[in-house]
Amino acid sequence: MSAGDLPERTSVTTTTSSDATPGAAGAGEPTGPTSRPQPPTSGPTGGSAMDWALLVCGSVLLLGVVVDAVEGEGLAWVTLAWTLILLPEGVRRIFAARGHTRRVELMGPVASFCTAAATAVCWAGLAYDWSRGNGTSWLVLIGTVLLTVGGAVWLVRGLLERR
Repeated sequence: MSAGDLPERTSVTTTTSSDATPGAAGAGEPTGPTSRPQPPTSGPTGGSAMDWALLVCGSVLLLGVVVDAVEGEGLAWVTLAWTLILLPEGVRRIFAARGHTRRVELMGPVASFCTAAATAVCWAGLAYDWSRGNGTSWLVLIGTVLLTVGGAVWLVRGLLERR
């Protein structure tokens, strides 16, 4: 998001003269195309409900990973991967909604790195489960393969755009 993407703010001002008669044109009532009060244009907001939902869900998942690890239930691989995807994306989207362009630019590579780390965590979780003789969750396997293919496509597209 650049400064050119933000809407311009406009305001309607009127002047009144003390000797004008009420109801006459020019007596504090603008005429012409701006005769009706215009609502202010929306500037940066605090973020949509979806942006905040990403952040809250990522935080709850992170709390769940910590609680599971402390209670000795082991590491929840898939939950950790979802946390790595949702938290940075939620933070990036809230920064974008609030108009923090520089922070959004900084969060882009962080979100990309965290998505790659989530893919690695998923593969590590699958390999760990396979080494212990556990079965494969097909949903996790399909998600991990799709993350890997999506990451490869993103990498190839980025390399082709640089040419």
